[in-house]
Amino acid sequence: MRDSRCFDLPASPHGSAGWIARALRHVAWASIGAFASSVFAQAILLDRIAAVVNGRVITESDIRWYLALDPETPEGEYSEEVKSRALHQLIDQMLLYQEAEKLPTIAITEEEIERYLTELRARFSSERAFAQRLAAVGLDETTLRAIARHRVEILRFIDFRFRAFVFVSEPEVQWYYENRVIPEARRRGTTPPPLEQVRPLIEQILRNEKVKSEMIAWLDEARRTAEIILYPPYRSPTVPSAFSPK
Repeated sequence: MRDSRCFDLPASPHGSAGWIARALRHVAWASIGAFASSVFAQAILLDRIAAVVNGRVITESDIRWYLALDPETPEGEYSEEVKSRALHQLIDQMLLYQEAEKLPTIAITEEEIERYLTELRARFSSERAFAQRLAAVGLDETTLRAIARHRVEILRFIDFRFRAFVFVSEPEVQWYYENRVIPEARRRGTTPPPLEQVRPLIEQILRNEKVKSEMIAWLDEARRTAEIILYPPYRSPTVPSAFSPK
């Protein structure tokens, strides 16, 4: 079995980043390309390589798994544009994981994996719809749990590397309330909620936006220094990366 790692970063309902609706968008955060057995390493020869990132392989199967686990991606045959977008998101995620590997880690518990999978399943219309997506791309339970484990590892790294150093000031909260919350309430013809009522949400939105901004800058530098080889039909991205505003 291959160690497959894929996820998307959290999106919300506010702002172009859409970061509050889902927590670290299942980065939500497809595989990072390490292999857990020599048997699978031989089997990989039957799968087409899409890219190699600092010596780690991403295959066509990784791309299909990534897309199958994204409820916003329609079922069916994936266009080259959709697959190319997914590949470049996977490259970004792999770069994050490779950096996470350099740090000491605490073992991921089964409870954390189960919690992540529960949240992932909840993003689909039903348990049956989720199971059908997995079956369509040959994604079994063992590999799914491996994906969940590595997504949790990456999310931990994001918290450690970016979120822990983010600070939201009172003037920033005030500005957001006066320039975003109040105008939006008036546009809808409703009374703006008191600041204290929405303060936690505002702080979360601002914190997530700052984390996103820090990651975009970090990934720009990581891509610049990484050895990334793309195989046909893929090429340099002409679409936004995983963490670019949408």
